[in-house]
Amino acid sequence: MVQIRVMTDDRERGERVVEILLPLLQACTALQAGEPTRLTHRGGGLRLVLDVQPDEGATSVRVDRADVPARPERTARRRRALPPGSR
Repeated sequence: MVQIRVMTDDRERGERVVEILLPLLQACTALQAGEPTRLTHRGGGLRLVLDVQPDEGATSVRVDRADVPARPERTARRRRALPPGSR
């Protein structure tokens, strides 16, 4: 069993990391992630454990970033011929 653990004494910071991490894991086509389990933390921080395993049926991984616009496809540009005698 493979686990990802998020552990911190700063609960607010840990919650922010979990807010970012969970959608990434859920969108990943190469991994299967279980439901997160919250463990107790005496100091009021955060302890979270998440089981993760590779998706055996996945053949490739694709990652798209929403904050970066996609690059337009390149098109071949026509070049003008050199004027006569410029060689």
